[in-house]
Amino acid sequence: MASYRNDRLHKRTIEGSLNYYDNHKGLGTAGDKGLAARLGGHCYNIISGQDRHEIYFPELRSAEHFVDKKGRHTAHFFGSRRRKFDIDERKHVADCLTMQADHPRDQILAKHRAETQLAQIENSQSWKNFKERTESVHGTVPDRRRSIHNKMYANEMEKLQPKVSSRSEWHTRRGEAMPHSASAPSLHLTAPSESLRRAVGSDARKEASQHASESAHFAPWMSANTYSTSLLATTPGREHAASQKQFSLTRLENHDFAVSRKNNHFSAQDKLTRSDPFFMRPRLGITNNSVKYDIVSNERKWFKY
Repeated sequence: MASYRNDRLHKRTIEGSLNYYDNHKGLGTAGDKGLAARLGGHCYNIISGQDRHEIYFPELRSAEHFVDKKGRHTAHFFGSRRRKFDIDERKHVADCLTMQADHPRDQILAKHRAETQLAQIENSQSWKNFKERTESVHGTVPDRRRSIHNKMYANEMEKLQPKVSSRSEWHTRRGEAMPHSASAPSLHLTAPSESLRRAVGSDARKEASQHASESAHFAPWMSANTYSTSLLATTPGREHAASQKQFSLTRLENHDFAVSRKNNHFSAQDKLTRSDPFFMRPRLGITNNSVKYDIVSNERKWFKY
């Protein structure tokens, strides 16, 4: 390769002029370099890693190779670690590794907090002025809902709504058939299975309560998703769901604590209730509880069994 140092070299032999090779590490004629290259091109045996038998043209045979004498790879194997290309201005990789921007509401919350703090600093001695200042900036804050109870008991009927009727009205209704119960209108006494199935299909809240309180399962293998979908995805499960005619709101529990404690009902050891679907724990599920009542309000949930 031509270079300033090679051009300054004026030595000559009978065979020809001398030249530099391998980044000025070897000096010789073109013929000698050709012979050295035919001998292997390197000053050591690349198979054995030894150089004691390499005696011809050692000054023209370079020691640089993909693998050195000890068998380790060199910079010629993978190339230089120095970056040789400019950074891509599009930054596709950076965009893939960067999380998306925060929601604008985060900035709104930070701004709201800063305005509230400024109003507090401005009116540090008067709570009334502080409230008036925050309301003028943010508006009137609506009252919070502090009730955790639903207006309807188990999504079925309103609570504690007694009916009052006169004697004449009561006499006119004597002998009238009553297919529905006043406390559980979803249950039809002559067609309980069909009425309960229609109630589940017509109200999403009842359907969710039924899925969360169901104890039966026909899972082909024991895993969370097969437990929760076994009644809808399997033929025996659909047949069992169609045959359910008992309703949780029409069931009267035994409230005698002495009997329940004596029979060890709360540990599922009572022979009368441990196999009863009304008392059995719901099937396995990620979001299912271990009881069939609301643990906050202690109200019985809506479910058929």
